[in-house]
Amino acid sequence: MRHDYEHQVQKAICQYLDMRKVCYFAIPNGGQRNKIVASKLKSEGVKAGVPDICIVYDGQAYFLEVKKPKTLDSGKGSLSKNQKVMIERIKEAGGEVAVVYSVADVIESLIDWQINVL
Repeated sequence: MRHDYEHQVQKAICQYLDMRKVCYFAIPNGGQRNKIVASKLKSEGVKAGVPDICIVYDGQAYFLEVKKPKTLDSGKGSLSKNQKVMIERIKEAGGEVAVVYSVADVIESLIDWQINVL
């Protein structure tokens, strides 16, 4: 159930970014994989905790970690230990990261980052 909420939010975010003609791509790190596939991906550089979406604007990388919004049935999603570590590493390397729960959060992040979209 948790992943379905996140899926719906991320889908809406991608639709918004497409509409605004933002250069972005999803990073599909999650999902069920067998040990052989997981091992291959790890050897190819897949890292635990990488945010869900990367935006590239004016030579800079920006990342969105999409989390489940608070619902009547449950609280909002939270970051895993691996996600906290990776977010810190990205920031130390000069990247920007926002944890978002809605399209409105994405719009706020784009404004904060001074990303001018159409």
